[in-house]
Amino acid sequence: MLEAVERKPLYLAFAWVVALVATLGSLYYSEVRLFLPCELCWYQRIFMYPQAVILGLALWRQDFGVWPYSLALSLIGGSISALHLTQLWFPGLFPLACKPPVPCNVEYIPQFPIPLQAFIAFTLIALSMGLLGRALRQRG
Repeated sequence: MLEAVERKPLYLAFAWVVALVATLGSLYYSEVRLFLPCELCWYQRIFMYPQAVILGLALWRQDFGVWPYSLALSLIGGSISALHLTQLWFPGLFPLACKPPVPCNVEYIPQFPIPLQAFIAFTLIALSMGLLGRALRQRG
């Protein structure tokens, strides 16, 4: 079994890979597939894109103190994703959440909605950062 000290880089690396894949996936959807992002998508990007850079730098420098910042970004971004999913599944519940030209209840991939993909990514990063914080506290 891996000691908590050995897991810290793994938690950080996992979170960075998730943030990087989410960021590149988002860019793929908008730049290659030409999906126009709605207003809530933009807010989610605001909380995801910096994490690809911040977590990458933290991993490179082995700076485990990044966890509370990434956790905060993930919790806020995940909350926006949850609101977006609610708007998608219950149109009209939050009429002021989005406005034209791209309404938030339009889904480009109905089988696996983009806001659900973002919610999963934010959740995975938040869990990883929570585990990293716990590992740091256990070692004193």
